[in-house]
Amino acid sequence: MTRYSETPHSATADIGFQTTSTPSSGWPHGNTSEGMQYSRPLDAMSARSMVDVTGSEVLAQPDRPSSSARNIVYANTPALSSQPDPSLPPYDLLHTLVDLYFKHVNTWSPILDRKVLFDTFFGPSMPDEPDLVLLHAIVATTLRFSRDPRLTSDSRNHYHTISKQKVHLYGLEHSNVRALQALIVLSLDVLGTSNGPQGWNLLAIIARSIVQLGLNVEKSVGLALPNRPSMTTPQTFLLPEPNSWVEDEERRRLCWMIFVLDRYATVATTTFDFTFNDEEMDRQLPCRYDLFSQNQPVETRWLSQSDRPAINRPENLGSFSYHCEILKILSRIHRYLRRPIDIGSLADVAQWQKSYRQLDDELNAWLYRLPDDYGKISQLCHSDPSSKIANWIMLHAAFHTSVIRLHSSAAYPTVRSHIFKPSYTAMQKCLAAVEGLRGIAQDVVSAGMADLLGPPFAFSLWVSVRLLFVHGSTTDRDIDPNIGIFMSTLEQMGQYWEIARKYTQILRSILQQHQQANHMDGITSAAGSSPVRTFANMRR
Repeated sequence: MTRYSETPHSATADIGFQTTSTPSSGWPHGNTSEGMQYSRPLDAMSARSMVDVTGSEVLAQPDRPSSSARNIVYANTPALSSQPDPSLPPYDLLHTLVDLYFKHVNTWSPILDRKVLFDTFFGPSMPDEPDLVLLHAIVATTLRFSRDPRLTSDSRNHYHTISKQKVHLYGLEHSNVRALQALIVLSLDVLGTSNGPQGWNLLAIIARSIVQLGLNVEKSVGLALPNRPSMTTPQTFLLPEPNSWVEDEERRRLCWMIFVLDRYATVATTTFDFTFNDEEMDRQLPCRYDLFSQNQPVETRWLSQSDRPAINRPENLGSFSYHCEILKILSRIHRYLRRPIDIGSLADVAQWQKSYRQLDDELNAWLYRLPDDYGKISQLCHSDPSSKIANWIMLHAAFHTSVIRLHSSAAYPTVRSHIFKPSYTAMQKCLAAVEGLRGIAQDVVSAGMADLLGPPFAFSLWVSVRLLFVHGSTTDRDIDPNIGIFMSTLEQMGQYWEIARKYTQILRSILQQHQQANHMDGITSAAGSSPVRTFANMRR
């Protein structure tokens, strides 16, 4: 069985995908260019990725297992096939949906192990209730990727509604790891639809449960123990101690994933603080996925090294580890931008600029810490064209997004004074980051891999287009024509994630109004009544 592998010398992800055959008519009645590379430091934000196009060609086929694959699947008479759950899709479609989950989602949300899950769901023993609830969460999130002709619009809605309800009910009434995993998988579906109260509430429930269960702190099973007392009291530890290192790593990944999702959801709103505070995070970074999958105990560094054991083994870190690190910096940037500043006070402006330079240094330091092999995405794609590198594309996009969020505050301030003026250097860094994302988006479109990237990547594209609108409105220039690349990528992602479609609709509406205004009045986008200038005021 193909498994996702990630090593420090080959930053690739081999995602299992079964080829398919013509579907049968049976339907059991019941209630799926140039390489992305960093030069150092910020002048390389033209990073791009080159990926193969074979994935999109395979996806054109109906997504059902081949005859030989079905023979393997049914050879041991799995319990779930002999005792089907009427609330779940047919067994063969269910198997394909789980496969699609590991191809399209688990690459950038790596909280589950493929082999363990397939053995659990499709083994000789009947999955227990918590496992079935996780299976329902996977179904609800992965239906969007299936092209099985048996899935009509009504049947999709039926299975999605039933599975979502089961996860909600079980997750609210039970406190265990499987329940939290199911809620996190379901939150991907919710946040991929809309960044609104439903998703925020779900993340808040998960975050509080993680803290209350003590999953946000390291336990004695680790190789290196924390040398300071935990902020969580022993009375909150309702879960049994992990029985093995891999079980602890599973919990660690669960905790870090809610950290990641909370960062993206909160930064997208621009006004709220985080539900899951940095101070509550007392975990080491997650390890490389292949080490996790192989149950190979390793040590990783703490996100904050102060008062911590001196652990620095970058060979044990993977894309998820670095993603957590860059989002910690993005957290600080978000809080920095929310702090009020008196632009007429020299001391206030000086302190603001000092914090600005510190955050810029952190971004540069993070970039320099990336192992060289992790930046050579182009070479990896040419040497191993079957690999899928969605996880690394989203990591690079997160870095560019962080750069834009930080430097746009100095490049395009909403208010100005004689001591608080726009920074040309910050503006150039913003445009370089946008150019880096444009190159990535262009490769994503040409390679047809929009279905392999998650909602956070759509948010990065949204941030880039907004920056181009703001730049055009504040510098008396027209909109960059390269905006079409971002729009095309968002449009393709919108086939799978509704949030990307909503971004596209808003941006197209603004762009259309801008073009109509220029055509009718012969004015530029810098005019005070321009829709683009109106949009510029929305950036913060």
